[in-house]
Amino acid sequence: MKRKILSLVMAGALALSMTACTGGDMSLPAATEPAADTGAAAEEASDAGAAPAAGTTITVMASQDWVEDSEQELGKKFEEQTGIHVDYQIVPADQYQDLLLTRLNSGEGPDIWGAQSGFALATTYNVQENAVDLSNEPWADAYSVFSAEQTGVDGVNYGLTYYDTTTDYYMVYNKKLFEAAGAKVPTSFAEWTDACDKLLASGVTPIYEPLADGWHFLMMWTAAAQVHDKTEPGIIDKLNKNETTFAETAQMKTAVEQLNTLAQNGYFGDNYLSDEFADAEGYMASGEFAMCMLKPGSIAKIVENDQNTAGYTADDFGIFLIPICDNQYLNVHPTGPSRFIYSGSPNIDAAKQYLAFLMEKDNVQYLIDNAADVENLPVEVGQTPAYSQMTKDFLAQYDDEHSGMVLQDVVLYFNEQWMDINADLQAMCIGDMTSDDVLKGIDERRAQLAAAAGDANWK
Repeated sequence: MKRKILSLVMAGALALSMTACTGGDMSLPAATEPAADTGAAAEEASDAGAAPAAGTTITVMASQDWVEDSEQELGKKFEEQTGIHVDYQIVPADQYQDLLLTRLNSGEGPDIWGAQSGFALATTYNVQENAVDLSNEPWADAYSVFSAEQTGVDGVNYGLTYYDTTTDYYMVYNKKLFEAAGAKVPTSFAEWTDACDKLLASGVTPIYEPLADGWHFLMMWTAAAQVHDKTEPGIIDKLNKNETTFAETAQMKTAVEQLNTLAQNGYFGDNYLSDEFADAEGYMASGEFAMCMLKPGSIAKIVENDQNTAGYTADDFGIFLIPICDNQYLNVHPTGPSRFIYSGSPNIDAAKQYLAFLMEKDNVQYLIDNAADVENLPVEVGQTPAYSQMTKDFLAQYDDEHSGMVLQDVVLYFNEQWMDINADLQAMCIGDMTSDDVLKGIDERRAQLAAAAGDANWK
């Protein structure tokens, strides 16, 4: 049925007819006034955890880009209201998982730790031992049922996904630059390279692809990988049962080789190995680059960026699906960076109070209104989503048959090695590895992870 897949990831609470937010009040909710019309769940949440003493400090450890600046502003307001200080420990993405696991395994975990929801929680993070059961928190009924499944194990919820999972990363492009170069929006890989060649000839670098962060590049494949199971039904099931491997799957090799083609053809520019994701909006605003894989909400920040000297408006940008392997299926990614309370924390009550604070209506709305890539959250506390008409029109084109889950959400033992795969892809781009090497590396690490998990299919 049309829109079924989107209703799933929006937890049935959102409709395309919702009016896009036009900006929002930049001020934080008043410290002395209760949130207006928050609903029962939020009212209970605001009363939760009254016991922690003023002067307590809780640590929130997360990977780079997982905690929005606006959440840190909310942290300041939380301290004003409660006296509890929030120490945000943001770690570079390529170091985060190893550092977190070291702390968890040594019994010195942060009060609140971040991880991607999904398969890896039980195996990599041992969430049943390292996190607190949040199933009965006052905000639990306002939390997306599907998100709770992704942050839970065996019916017990251990986390809160405070991240926009209602949209994913798509290719954002500059319509004016495309038109000036005579390039068309591509629906196949061949059309994409043709558009890139025309953009290069016009003096514009086609794609801003920052490899320095170590996490972004792989998404160009995984955000198109739902095409694999559409064109070769059953391939995902075979991978999860160890009946085939990535190296044995022709489509996987094609995808990785196409990524390499984009790099070798110069479509990423001269500095892509050192470019950083934090600079994406500025480079897109400058008109130096024509495309970047971003969330739709980032368009507003591109337009507002100081580098936008050409006067681009939101109407000058569009969205298309990433056509690796000629993909034309919408990528759906209902998992994302989530918060977990460390089971060994001496500040569990204070940490619970912080999560409850984040779930209050005014605070959810503040994040939506002030974070560029957040158009909604997988919660329902009466907030107003900030979907632009462009986002709604784009999503409305795809139904169940033309949508699919991204690779890391459906294939076992893949997401856990995210940074390793990115490192291998980077090595491929500079000639130190081949596409076969990349795929064999994925298979070898999957086998190791499966063995550690005691997966009978790998015995």
